[in-house]
Amino acid sequence: MQRRRGRAGHHRPLVRRPVARGVAVASGHGRRGRVTRHAGSLDLPPWSGNSPAAPVCRSPGRRNAMLQARRADCAQPIPDPSRMSHPLALRPISLLCAALLVACAPDTPSMPEATPTDTAQPPDAPATVTAEAPAATPDAQPLYRQLRDFTVACDNGLRCEILGVSDDGNFGLVLRLRRDAGADGAQQLRLESQGGAVMAEALRLDGRVQSALRDLPWQVDDADALVLDDGAAIARFIDLVGDGTQLTSGDGDGARALSLAGLRAALLLVDEQQQRLDTPDAWQRRGERDTAAVPAAPVLPRPVAAPAPAALSDADAARLVRTVREASADVLRAADCDAPREGFDIRDQDEAQPLDATHALVLTACYSGAYQTSSLVFRVGRDGRDITRVVPPSPPHLGDVQAMPEFALLTSAGYDPATATLSHFAKGRGLADCGESAHWVFDGERFVLSGYAALRRCGGAAPGDWPTLWRSAE
Repeated sequence: MQRRRGRAGHHRPLVRRPVARGVAVASGHGRRGRVTRHAGSLDLPPWSGNSPAAPVCRSPGRRNAMLQARRADCAQPIPDPSRMSHPLALRPISLLCAALLVACAPDTPSMPEATPTDTAQPPDAPATVTAEAPAATPDAQPLYRQLRDFTVACDNGLRCEILGVSDDGNFGLVLRLRRDAGADGAQQLRLESQGGAVMAEALRLDGRVQSALRDLPWQVDDADALVLDDGAAIARFIDLVGDGTQLTSGDGDGARALSLAGLRAALLLVDEQQQRLDTPDAWQRRGERDTAAVPAAPVLPRPVAAPAPAALSDADAARLVRTVREASADVLRAADCDAPREGFDIRDQDEAQPLDATHALVLTACYSGAYQTSSLVFRVGRDGRDITRVVPPSPPHLGDVQAMPEFALLTSAGYDPATATLSHFAKGRGLADCGESAHWVFDGERFVLSGYAALRRCGGAAPGDWPTLWRSAE
């Protein structure tokens, strides 16, 4: 058994607070400048949740389920949208489509780009909301699906990941299967646990030692995870465990377990998404179809960052922070933002960063919880005028449910002028084994989505290492 280096870095994710009632926000879809109004936004996008019956088809039409917003201090796991009520409920999905695990023809997804509206205002004028630029169409539609105990996530480059985690709050086994698009797309399988090292000789399938499983060409990485990088070995693992019900490491009270419910459906969905069905190296449904028919990976978008602007002095930054907070007082009240109180002044978490030669970006803190803070974002002229609310664009459709999270508030927000990157990282709970992250690049005119990652199910995955659903070319 060889020891290998672990993967480089983790994704960085996001939490969201309610939009002010009566405040317009860019919808993220539709025609130029289209604006919709929502009384609230969601902590995380309303996907299919953990329902065992979550369908696999991508049904046409808009299915934007809005959840009741809650405080950003979200110490509990992300709620299952299927168990929550709201007037905008999800439409029924075809049972036949779900049973066949076939993707129905979706609406054409859009890749929105938020553009600030430049309306000159006096410093004491209320802040406005950004309008939206024409939407671009991604080459591949991202997909997020929960199939019993397995999550399937495929990004806009058709890189797919299957993630199996426990759902009982314990640190059980975590199974990751990742595959790139194309006939020769790289594959990797990882068995890991936050509860300690995973050893091949301790693996058991349905309580029994399997020598064939133990003898696979496992490698051990820096995180003490078991890794397979060879396609034939991964196929052998799938064949060995595919009909099982539970995979464990160890036995007795110290055993770490993983339910295998939903694994075969997840494998089939990835085969379908990457158009590998009936090829010899498909994960689930193998056949004799020529692997040359498997399409190559789509071309990824490549946002071009604006040049680094001149720095703001500390005095100018403090002045702009103060000006924006005073001018947006009505917006902050409507959003039910925290007021300064004795022992904690939320204004101390406000910050300003240079955006371009004539503008700055101000992050105005709205809520502060135990481990993360949510902020509103404003674009302001360096002279203190022309204050504009910035709502960066949302990711496009993500399968059965159209994910339309309104980024009216960003969690653990930051802006790096050197790379022109606005970031958002929201833990689903303090362990950060679930949540979401997003990044946007300012191209000199608008913020363009450059990365998005999310995991709905909290079950012991590595902190912040959530499946990617949108990425850009490096």
